[in-house]
Amino acid sequence: MNEQDKYRQVRSPCVSTCEYNENYYCIGCKRHMDEIIDWLDYSDEKRKSVMQELLTRDIDKSSDLTFRNY
Repeated sequence: MNEQDKYRQVRSPCVSTCEYNENYYCIGCKRHMDEIIDWLDYSDEKRKSVMQELLTRDIDKSSDLTFRNY
């Protein structure tokens, strides 16, 4: 990763509510754990794509949380 890639334009949708449902989706930002882990490696185009998907993504917020990440 070059120096320019470290400062992408599309920021993380994290809202600091890092609790995950049984399917590994974050209750706060609605991203899957894999998307969260890979976020820093995503291009701005990929980040924009994920952000667009989040607008309509429906996750189960009522299921028992498997773990919390604070």
